[in-house]
Amino acid sequence: MTRKLDRLTLVAIAVGIGAMLQPWWEGGFRAGFFFTIAATLAQIVTSHVAPRRDA
Repeated sequence: MTRKLDRLTLVAIAVGIGAMLQPWWEGGFRAGFFFTIAATLAQIVTSHVAPRRDA
């Protein structure tokens, strides 16, 4: 589960950067910036969560 969240946060970072770099939407830079910040914080959290071992 944490591996999927980890990959999802990486995709979210890429989407945020893509929103920042696109030229068609004026608010894209602002929205992409905050989206990238949120995804980066989520990446930090999910990468430090140890996967549970069901024994």
